Amino acid sequence: MKKVFFISQSEAEKLSPVEGAAIVSIVDPDKQPANLGAWEHIHRDSFYDGGYSEGTIRTMKSAFRKNYSSYIDSSQAERLSAFLDGLVASGANQIFVHCYYGESRSGAVAMYLRDKHGFTPNKPIEKPNRTVYDLLCNPTKFELLIQSYEVQDVDKKTPFHLKLWSLLLVAVGIKK
Repeated sequence: MKKVFFISQSEAEKLSPVEGAAIVSIVDPDKQPANLGAWEHIHRDSFYDGGYSEGTIRTMKSAFRKNYSSYIDSSQAERLSAFLDGLVASGANQIFVHCYYGESRSGAVAMYLRDKHGFTPNKPIEKPNRTVYDLLCNPTKFELLIQSYEVQDVDKKTPFHLKLWSLLLVAVGIKK
């Protein structure tokens, strides 16, 4: 039977590496990496336990990436889902995942493993981070929308040499 154990960071740091098992370590960006043993397969990442939606992106527009840079993004989700999918493809049947409390970010990873690969979680998944889960299932879910606002802002900024040229044309009376 395939099992996913989602646990807190303190529980993970007390855990001895399990032969043939893997661990995913998720910490806040402003925290030190978890003190884990010598696991055969380990994936470390850092992002805050927060979420966003299309509405958030539409509200923040071009400021989204800057203001949400410490939240999970498409490239992190792509790397994590590829790591997990690769483990499953190689026959891994025990995966441990931790975040600070062992509920939200790690719960989202456990839900992904349960829904996509048939893993049984060690406890009920009650508070999964929906953004983490959605991006694991579809890493580029928000990327086109985010990029559309970045492109719009680039288009709005007139380069200095064109501003200067425009002023010159006004000064000589060619443009009003």
